[in-house]
Amino acid sequence: MDRLTAPENCTSMATLRAQIDSIDVELIALLVTRSRYIDRAVDLKKIEGLPARTTGRVAEVLDKVAATATAQGLDPTLARKLWGELIEWSIQRELTELPE
Repeated sequence: MDRLTAPENCTSMATLRAQIDSIDVELIALLVTRSRYIDRAVDLKKIEGLPARTTGRVAEVLDKVAATATAQGLDPTLARKLWGELIEWSIQRELTELPE
């Protein structure tokens, strides 16, 4: 990520918005990387005989995300909601090739 201007050093909304836009680009890049791992999970789940949806793993990820969010000062409810959507999207993607 390019060096960001600290929020307290942004002196205009244009500067602040540019920083947010830069963060958004990086978030998208991370989501692309994550989706590649989801694609690989399909192959490995086929080999290991695992279904697309593994409820215990979903709960584990959501708990970790909430704990990480709390530790870093982000609302854990927001983190759970965002990751819940991301996980469900991932499962739907896996379901094109795996049983539920």
